[in-house]
Amino acid sequence: MSEKRVSFATGVEASEAVLPSQPTYWSYSSLQEMEACPRRWMLSRAEYPELWGKRGYPPLPVAAALFGDVVHAALEIIVRKLVAAGCMSPRTAEAAQVLRDLGGITAVVEMALHDRLAMLDGNPRLDNDRMKRISVELRDRVPHARSQVQVYLSRTVLPATPWGAGSQSDSDTLARGLGRRPAGPGTHPEIPLVAEALRLIGRVDLLAVTQDRVGITDYKTGVEDPGHLDQLRLYALLWDLDRIANPDRRPATELTAAYPSRDVTISAPDETQLRNLEETMRQRIAAAETELVASVPKALPSKQKCALCQVRQLCDAYWEQAPDALTLSTGTWFDCQGVVGPQNGTRSWWLLSERSGQKTMLLRTGATMPVLPPGRRVRLLNLQLDDPVTRVTSATLTTASEVFVLTD
Repeated sequence: MSEKRVSFATGVEASEAVLPSQPTYWSYSSLQEMEACPRRWMLSRAEYPELWGKRGYPPLPVAAALFGDVVHAALEIIVRKLVAAGCMSPRTAEAAQVLRDLGGITAVVEMALHDRLAMLDGNPRLDNDRMKRISVELRDRVPHARSQVQVYLSRTVLPATPWGAGSQSDSDTLARGLGRRPAGPGTHPEIPLVAEALRLIGRVDLLAVTQDRVGITDYKTGVEDPGHLDQLRLYALLWDLDRIANPDRRPATELTAAYPSRDVTISAPDETQLRNLEETMRQRIAAAETELVASVPKALPSKQKCALCQVRQLCDAYWEQAPDALTLSTGTWFDCQGVVGPQNGTRSWWLLSERSGQKTMLLRTGATMPVLPPGRRVRLLNLQLDDPVTRVTSATLTTASEVFVLTD
């Protein structure tokens, strides 16, 4: 018998959510998201059959995140090819030939970019104009992505894999699930690690195993963050507990967060620290899963967390504490809710108070923005407050703005 799924009315048209069930595995990022705000976690991963056929709420792509994805994907392609060719360094003649066979780093970056953009097809939050702008912005950053890939490769060491190390039959590999197998001596890019008892999973960017050391490297395209080191410690725990990838229970020795400008390397947790971390993760997962049984997911709104939340338009708790436009400075980006009133000009409408019906704000829109629906309650994201040249509060809907119509 299939598990009964719980529906949650978000109040936004075509956006009734079928909440997710308990995940098979938790990851570092998904657990963090659940702890930050259970409602955001559940709404982000729910199904919206009226809206589209994919799982999760349609994400609004962020160019910086897409850029990081492209760099990661390009690195994975190149490192896999280097490892397959037996290259111990990206600076050897053999490595240079591998790159030539791939068409060069720029060609690999462009291929990764093409694949990432293709994943955005069918996203109902992306119109042609927004998609074009994202594509142009990312293509303009191809040289920067190429430079980052070069920098990461210049600091990468690729331990050689002895002939036959870690070999096994295809049937045995498939039986172990997720394409996993023992990680013998050598270099292992994008290797999944699983702690079955904890139901915890992670994917390591680069695992390097030699006779006397096991190094874990995670590529980071953003600014340095102490949380990145916590993530690496969790990978060390996964390596310790994964009986398939690490059947001999070899301890990790060093952990590296690789940034564009430098590497940050720390020692891996010792046995006592690993056991303490294991118990902490067990408790965190148990606490997270108690939130999954709620028919109304708990919301934990805050200014910092909600500012970049991809599903804040679906959360009444956020709108109850959204700031009043009258308290904001000119040029500020903000969200607001109200009723679309009468049209004021060719591309402008009045926004009315839901309580009093009085005019509260004049909304100006660009030529490419859709016509606002008169008389309907709406939630508006990413408006820009105009310069108060008159006593009327006004704001502009730009190409970054979104309009969500509420159910009556």
